[in-house]
Amino acid sequence: MHPFLSSNIPPLKRTLLALLLLALLACVQPAHAQEGEPPLTFGLSRDFGYALGTSIQGTFSVRVTEDEGLVKIALLIDGQQMDVDGEPPFRIRFSTSDYAPGVHTISVIGTTTDGQEISSQAISVEFLSTEQARSQAIGLIVPLLGIVLVVMVLSALAPVLLGRGRRRFQPGSYGPAGGAICSRCDLPFSRNYFSLNLFVGKLERCPHCSKWSIVRRASNTDLEAAEARYSATMEPGAIQQEDDESHLRRMIDDSRYESSE
Repeated sequence: MHPFLSSNIPPLKRTLLALLLLALLACVQPAHAQEGEPPLTFGLSRDFGYALGTSIQGTFSVRVTEDEGLVKIALLIDGQQMDVDGEPPFRIRFSTSDYAPGVHTISVIGTTTDGQEISSQAISVEFLSTEQARSQAIGLIVPLLGIVLVVMVLSALAPVLLGRGRRRFQPGSYGPAGGAICSRCDLPFSRNYFSLNLFVGKLERCPHCSKWSIVRRASNTDLEAAEARYSATMEPGAIQQEDDESHLRRMIDDSRYESSE
């Protein structure tokens, strides 16, 4: 038994020493891995086409990340030299359509100023046909569009559903999403935190005129001016605010008396 793990050491300390020993061994391992790394490394970038994980289709470029001491590089696909570049920054472009669909290995050989050849690591990449790439792209985009559509619908319905039970608008109290000013009636209202964010503003329904619009967070100065207009509408004889439930009931009642001509 290792002296650190002898029975004379309490169990708790023995466990801590064992964990410390494992941690030290784990720290040493990367150093051995770095010693075995090839002296030449390269990057694969997309110029035009489709790329997802190790599956690619289209036009791509191979670039050497560090080209000091090199006079040229050669691109190898499946062990065969495909192209050579002798001018830094070294870059070789290729198209997957020039090769059969399937898994291929890509590597680079560099030639130094003293005539030595250094090799890079070989990476395995799957070349897709145009039909395969289109199928994968559709399979990826359609679910994402479905998720985005569901989020948009929920974001649009949430303010209406949640707004039925919320209290009457109070000037100066706007919540975490801040206040906005309706572009139709110029009155202030609170933006709903769960409303759909369209980057240029939130999609909101004004509680005063019941109109939908995209509104940004208003400044305190603009809100104070809008609050003054709101106070004027609350004077005797002015039009009163209509809440969501009353608005919905009025729309239902009005529809009963509509006649088609």
